Amino acid sequence: MNSFGPPVAFDPPALPQLNALHARSERILNRWPDVVVSPPEKDRERWVQEVKRRLETDQWRDTPLSLMTSAARALFDEDRRARSDLGALRDFYYAEIRASTRKSFLDAMLSVHLATYAPGAPHTRSLCAALTSARPRLGGIGQTLLQHIPSVLDPVAAPRAIADRMLEMDDCWTGLKACSLRSPHAPGLMDHAHLVFVQKLAPAFQPALEKLFAWLKPPGQPVRMSGAAEAITAVLKPWLTSDPPKDRIASITETLIAFYHDPRVSRSGAWASVPERELAVLLRWLTGENIRFFLDVVSAVEESHMWEPRRKFWLGLYEQKRIDAAWVAFSGRAASLARRQVDAGGKRGLLSFGRQTAGGGRTDTSLLILKIGSKIVVEGSHSYKVHVFSVDDPNAPRLYQPNYDCEHIRSLHGAQAKPHLGDWQGWVRERI
Repeated sequence: MNSFGPPVAFDPPALPQLNALHARSERILNRWPDVVVSPPEKDRERWVQEVKRRLETDQWRDTPLSLMTSAARALFDEDRRARSDLGALRDFYYAEIRASTRKSFLDAMLSVHLATYAPGAPHTRSLCAALTSARPRLGGIGQTLLQHIPSVLDPVAAPRAIADRMLEMDDCWTGLKACSLRSPHAPGLMDHAHLVFVQKLAPAFQPALEKLFAWLKPPGQPVRMSGAAEAITAVLKPWLTSDPPKDRIASITETLIAFYHDPRVSRSGAWASVPERELAVLLRWLTGENIRFFLDVVSAVEESHMWEPRRKFWLGLYEQKRIDAAWVAFSGRAASLARRQVDAGGKRGLLSFGRQTAGGGRTDTSLLILKIGSKIVVEGSHSYKVHVFSVDDPNAPRLYQPNYDCEHIRSLHGAQAKPHLGDWQGWVRERI
């Protein structure tokens, strides 16, 4: 006989939807990936001095963890990491890392280490030693990172270890985030890892080139600026003396200009540190593209049998490596067609061109401005004469300007001009 009465049905509690929790966690981490808030520049010294004051007076009552960790980010930045008056404060942080059992503090200090890493620097060596002693007490983020990349606490070898892992990854951005490097483009350690990664790649080969471009500009992320000049240099260096296939040229020029804008218009930003030899490779490619672009667009807006001989002549000079640089100034009508071609993706590498602004009978005239040796040559559509200037002539039109007036150019002193009649090609060759 059952003395416990009739059986009672047991309904287990519903388990939470782990997928939904994981997705919510990922959204939070993606929006706020850093454990430590990087303090504004104007507040950095004040926050460091506040923690220094509390240390010297031993007054820690109501000290928030956020103050301690954000002040640490400032304390170990480039301006303060070696200051002698802050030496005791740095030693205090090292001692706290060794003694603390608070996982949130330790993970925050690991984040400070990543953000302020400088290979072999005294502060990096000290942070690595302290964090290594605290390794068993790190939180989940720190444990995951060290499980994937143990050398992240090596004061010299960490950048190379990360770069080696990146070379193994199909998608560096996603792969590094999976290793708990939540901000793969962050400054500090990742700046140094990026440089090693670029040095080890062979971007002359298409798969490596695609991997590099995907790393520089992950989907939905801003383009990487730190180390951009080194990446651009690595992409262009294999082609100092020869050219890849034309489709590869188009892909490289389109991507680099889309990422870092047109170096012909501005040499600031990433382009400022690209060596002249490598920069000349891209300018050489853009010269040929500009000439083809000009001839294609003008051919579409002007019905004339004269364009095929002009195409053959100017492209022939380019193939002979006679043309050093080229720039286009389209009329309003031609500019509209050019933009449609850009939007359609056919000429995405040519995102920049000038405008020809003369009105009246010259409203539809477009210009091709060339540098050929010691000469500046201006070619024009709609029966516009070929003009040849000396490059030293102060009246000579300059390349890469936003606006040109073809009537003004026609009136300039010092130019030699020739209509497209007779042996105009021979006339141009004699003068260049």
